[in-house]
Amino acid sequence: MKVFFALLLIANIAFAVFQWLLPYEQLFPETRKIPAAEELQLLSQANTEIVKQVDVVAQVEVQTPEPDENLAQGEPATETPPPVEEPAEPETLVTEAVSDKRVCYTIGPLTDRARAIEISGRYSAQRIRTALKSSLEKQYMGVMVYIDGHNNRADALKTANELSAKGMRDHIIVSEPDQPYLLSLGVFGLKKNADRLMFRVQKLGFPAKTEARYRERTIYWVYAEQSSEDELQRLLKTAEFDDGISQIPTQCLPS
Repeated sequence: MKVFFALLLIANIAFAVFQWLLPYEQLFPETRKIPAAEELQLLSQANTEIVKQVDVVAQVEVQTPEPDENLAQGEPATETPPPVEEPAEPETLVTEAVSDKRVCYTIGPLTDRARAIEISGRYSAQRIRTALKSSLEKQYMGVMVYIDGHNNRADALKTANELSAKGMRDHIIVSEPDQPYLLSLGVFGLKKNADRLMFRVQKLGFPAKTEARYRERTIYWVYAEQSSEDELQRLLKTAEFDDGISQIPTQCLPS
């Protein structure tokens, strides 16, 4: 085995010396030769004409008119002039004449007629045309707890005495055109308070009910109109604004 490794080492050393003495290019010459680069030639040396400037001329296609039969026969040709467009007439602007030079507004709402008349006079003193208008509105009062079904006042008093005996003394007899002899147990601003009392009375054995109550009232408005060329008048006081009275622009009435 030692002899084999010794021979292998000697062979490697001999191959290395042989390769060092004889280069790789001589052992394996290339079969394909790269052609030598051609020598660059200047334009001044070549027989080539140098163009310094090129004038590009746009070629316009000229349409040749077809020959006229009259011209071929010797008659002079007549050219038809192109139609002349007439200038369009300017549109006439239509303006609406404004003849109404009024500024109108309403003042309110007012629940007191005397107060409405006083405010109306305040504007009339400034040569402003005014008119007092009114409307009937329903005002919400609250939810009433009541017991109905009485044929007469005596029956309503009997129910009231029975309630008093059970410790409920807040009641009053109310008569209305469509509901006579109601025994009202109170009017509440919050419905939950009214429902609480209704359930309490029902537990005592009485057919209590609830109903929203309204009151009709007259609301007054002061209509005023003045010239648009004058300064807008605002004659309401601070206390009147605090009461919810406003001066509201409105459409003018036909004059």
